[in-house]
Amino acid sequence: MTTRFSRWTLALLVALVAVGMSFGSASAAPAKPPGGTKAELALSRMYKAEQDRLKLQDARLNRAMEYATKIDSLIAKLKTKGKDTAALEQAVAAFRSDIAQARTEWQAASATLATHAGFDDAGKVSNADQARATLKNAHGHMEQANTIARAAYEKLHAAVAAYRKANPEVAEPVAPLQP
Repeated sequence: MTTRFSRWTLALLVALVAVGMSFGSASAAPAKPPGGTKAELALSRMYKAEQDRLKLQDARLNRAMEYATKIDSLIAKLKTKGKDTAALEQAVAAFRSDIAQARTEWQAASATLATHAGFDDAGKVSNADQARATLKNAHGHMEQANTIARAAYEKLHAAVAAYRKANPEVAEPVAPLQP
């Protein structure tokens, strides 16, 4: 009877070890996240961030044009007072031209994100290589738009500051956040 008992005990121990080993290897197997791999999730997050940045840049470009309109109003007031505003008029015309160029870059970024190559309609990665290329292209256009708009703002601000230095009674309109 003791040999039966020890055989049972030995068989039970062997079975428990085998089950434990199979459970250990099954639990160690990497599980694929429900949304894709970590890299795909990161690309999806970057896609969403670029879309948000696109909206923000659109609002800033719109505010830049509103600022140009405020400068136009200032120029009109100064003209009624008989002031020479040629330098301001040239500066605001250059500003509008530069902002239009920045808008063109913004539109290219918008078109790139709208085609969403490498992403499905929900913004999840369908092709990682295409997704990376889409993000790189859109980001490049948005960086270029930002660079152009920032330089345009700085040039206009410098022209207004120079005009105000020559004419201290002139107040500068409140500037928007830089594009």
